[in-house]
Amino acid sequence: MQKMNFDKQIDLLSIDDRFSKLNLVGVLDSNACIKLKNRFNFLELSEVVLSFSFEKISENCWELAGNLKANITQSCVVTSKPVKEKLDIRLEERYVLQNNNVSKITDIDINGPDVEMLETSMLNVGELVAQIIGVEAESFPKLENTPENHFFGSEETKENMFAKLAILKK
Repeated sequence: MQKMNFDKQIDLLSIDDRFSKLNLVGVLDSNACIKLKNRFNFLELSEVVLSFSFEKISENCWELAGNLKANITQSCVVTSKPVKEKLDIRLEERYVLQNNNVSKITDIDINGPDVEMLETSMLNVGELVAQIIGVEAESFPKLENTPENHFFGSEETKENMFAKLAILKK
């Protein structure tokens, strides 16, 4: 399995024949994982494995099919303790090169949910992975069995119910 860096580019125009596919299987290198970890404020991101194939399905239109796996650790939104998550995402996307002929592509709904409009034929693999992880990772991770109302600080401290009003009165 090849190591992929965050800046890997694929020129979709190189997949010219409708009967050929571009297959890619790889794991993001440690620098790419660190960039994504920092971008999304994860505690840890590892074992990001991407396996997919691109196939040209019509003029200026390509289909991606594959899988993305990743191990993510985030902070629980209630307790700030680590929450681990394993992503295993089935990928099905279509990419349409935006140009004057887009209106002539009748077999693809360019406004569909799995259709991405491209301004250039170059596809950045790192950004593809970042967008998928950003959408699919848990937005508000929470440990199981964590109460909805969690009080931070010492629970033994009993505060006068009018203490906040007293502060405002001063």
